[in-house]
Amino acid sequence: MTAQTVARAMEKRDTGIDKLMWKNARHLESILPEHVDVKAFLGTAWAALLASDRLMQNAISKPDTLLIALFRCAAKGHQPGTEEYYLTPRDGGVLGIEGYRGIVERMYRSGAVSKVTVREVCVKDYFRFVEGEDDKPVHDFAARRGGTSGADFFGQDGNPDRGAMVGVYAVARFTTGDWSRPVLLSRNDVFAARAAGGWKPDDKYSPWNRMDAGPDHPEFQGRSMWMKTAARRLEPWVPTSAEYRREQLRASANAAAATGQGIPAPAEADGEIHDAEIVEPPAIPANGNGAPPRDDQPPAVVADEGTLPVEDPPDWPETAKPGTGTPKGK
Repeated sequence: MTAQTVARAMEKRDTGIDKLMWKNARHLESILPEHVDVKAFLGTAWAALLASDRLMQNAISKPDTLLIALFRCAAKGHQPGTEEYYLTPRDGGVLGIEGYRGIVERMYRSGAVSKVTVREVCVKDYFRFVEGEDDKPVHDFAARRGGTSGADFFGQDGNPDRGAMVGVYAVARFTTGDWSRPVLLSRNDVFAARAAGGWKPDDKYSPWNRMDAGPDHPEFQGRSMWMKTAARRLEPWVPTSAEYRREQLRASANAAAATGQGIPAPAEADGEIHDAEIVEPPAIPANGNGAPPRDDQPPAVVADEGTLPVEDPPDWPETAKPGTGTPKGK
């Protein structure tokens, strides 16, 4: 940091904006999720103000707009002045805009999403999606479909000709392995969203007018906003907050308590016996069949391990011939 930069920073501190931010630190901390430190939060916001004279002047002119942007950023769990959440000068004040990365970050942060795919579709891309048959779009934007080399994918000179953007899609995969409902937007859908946001073709600060692929590829102008528009439309179909996980745990706990299926924690032993009684175990019947032993019945013989117990055969009465009344054989 040069001496001139330090001097500028000290001049900006005299405006009172930094004091206003720190005055609201406790309120911001109460909104921020646990993974965002309030000091780091305010630090990145202050850095964004120092990096842009116009943004700083707008914050001085309308400090309430800065606070609104910071509180909205805190509610989403982002760091202000980053690609997750931009602080932009608009209409003499400060406007906070959630970036494409911020939307996707909230989806991952929910704990219910394992993968998010957002991609633009160009004229020459291979694209297929049949409602009711495909879980997700099939998209191949290689320079030559089915190839196996770098030239096949990126083009012979590293400059593939995909043509103009004609659409964009977004889809998420849940941790269960299922896919969300895909969002498919045509160019007309994207331009309608752009017009609804107050887009102006001569606004140099608008991300819609940014050459995302460089001046050699004007066909990708505003590509990041195409992706952001699709990601935004995906939000109703995908959990986008850590509160989702908390609500799941809370609902499970409430359900267990309502049904009485919760497992209580075992009490710690204190070394004392409370109302205990020694009970003699019941004797095992000697005959092994559950009946009390008879006096005239010999005890069962316990066989060796691995064999069945064997008893002496009983003395059966002699049989008699039918019609004689005398034992057989006599």
